Formats: sequence, structure tokens, C-alpha cells
Amino acid sequence: MQKIDFFIAGVQKSATTSLYDILSTDKRIYMPAVKENPYFTNCNIKEDFFVNLYSKYNSEELVGGAYANAIFFKDAAKKLFENNRKIKIIIILRNPIDRAYSAYNYLYNLGIEKAKSFELAIENESQNRFSSYVDIANKTYLQHGYYYRQIINYLKIIPLKQFHFIFFDDFINNQNKVVKDIYEFLDLNYLDDYEYKKSNSSFSIKNKLLHHILYNENILKSIYHKVFPKKIRFYLNHTLIKKIEHLNRYNNNYASMNPKTRKKLQDYYLSENKNLQNFLKKDLKHWMK
Repeated sequence: MQKIDFFIAGVQKSATTSLYDILSTDKRIYMPAVKENPYFTNCNIKEDFFVNLYSKYNSEELVGGAYANAIFFKDAAKKLFENNRKIKIIIILRNPIDRAYSAYNYLYNLGIEKAKSFELAIENESQNRFSSYVDIANKTYLQHGYYYRQIINYLKIIPLKQFHFIFFDDFINNQNKVVKDIYEFLDLNYLDDYEYKKSNSSFSIKNKLLHHILYNENILKSIYHKVFPKKIRFYLNHTLIKKIEHLNRYNNNYASMNPKTRKKLQDYYLSENKNLQNFLKKDLKHWMK
């Protein structure tokens, strides 16, 4: 199995795709054509999926990987460490309230989340114990914001010196410096020849029927699964179908969060954010007000 030098392990809806896209343009770094690699978090993902991701490796200086949900699954740390005991972990942290709201809107537009409001979605999370991997990985909006606990769980396996923490606001406001610091962390010369990246912006669906065909179970998808072998479906899903998916979107900013909901979540995350602030020695007061 291919050894990975570094892994973008989180967090969800915090510009991990933008960072992935930046590093993918560097010919000295091998990044798989498919960004999300759930192999380390989902026991149902078999080794052949991982092998396919890295099948085009061509002796690049560094090998990377990413899965924005990886930090959320504590058992993933062990598998990442088993892959490479010196693996470097990159984590981008975003205000957990904004992250949760962004994740809800993103998944609602994709059709994965059915709740008609963010408030209903977090109420569902508090009342339900999700059983499917997709629901656990995506619909646990509030639990995804327990950054301090997630980091501590990873530190039981992977040494702190192998972590690099980034803050979403810093990445958005001073991308060049943040990227330069990442290169220093990776021990790779910084070339400063990339274009500013902003990926996975908020969007709405143009053609809902086409979206339904791509994402929900239907007769066309059943035929597709029967006709095409698994390996061919893998490449179609992450090339042609991905392109169709992006063409079927248009940029559309979602409405602001209800102020009462924000205040409630500020109280909810207060203790967690204070622990994170003390641990990272980073002023996070703006997250708490």
C-alpha cells in the first residue's frame, strides 16, 4: 500500500478543498484525482479503493491525501499512523457554528439532508442516533464542532509535532502566508506560483431531476451499476459525473442564521472553545460572542 507523507484530516466545510486544489497544482506533490479518501474512517471501504487513488503515483517528492471528516473519526488516527508513523496531519479549524450552518446548507442543496431548516436538522441530531456511515459522517453538525476532543483523541496515537493547525479566517484573508507555512511544515521549498483558490462555494441546483438521477436510487442508477464494473464506475463517478454535477450548480449565498440559534450555539460550544483556545494558545474570543 502506498505510504502517505501528509493528510488533510479536517475539518468539514473549512476550505479543505481549496487547500487540496492548491497542493494538487504542485508537480512535486502527488495528490489523488479524487479529493475525499474515506478509507481510513470507513471499514466498508476496501483496499482496492485506496490502491486506485494512488495508482498514478510517479515518484513525486511527497504523497498527500485528504478527507475532511477524518478528524471526526478517532479510530482513523490509528490507521493513518499504521500507514506512516511519520505522517503529517493538517487541520483547518473554523468557527464551529459557521461550519455547522455551512455544512447543513451544503448537504441540503445536495439532497443528502432532508430537514427543511437548520434548527430542525440539529434537533434531529440531538434526538437520533444515526446508524448509517453517511448520516454519521454528514448529519452530526454539532458533534463535528468538538475540535478539542477530536484533536486530543488523535494525539493519543500521533505526536503533536506532526500536526499543523490552520484557521479558516487566516486562510481566507491571507492565503499566501498560510500556504507558505504549510510548505515549511512539509519541508518543501515554497515556489509561490499558484493561483488563489476558493472551492466548494455555496450553491443551488439548476435541474433537480438531473440531480435526483445522479444522487438518489432509481432505475437508471440500477442499470448503471449492473452494466459497468466497479473499477470503471469509480473513474466515471469521480470524473464525468463530477463534471456534470458541477455544471448543474449555480452560486447562491444562503440566508443568515437566526440570531437566537447563533446565541444558543455560542453557549453550547463555550466550554469546548475555551479548551481549544487554551490548548492552541490562540485567541478565539470572536468564536464565543
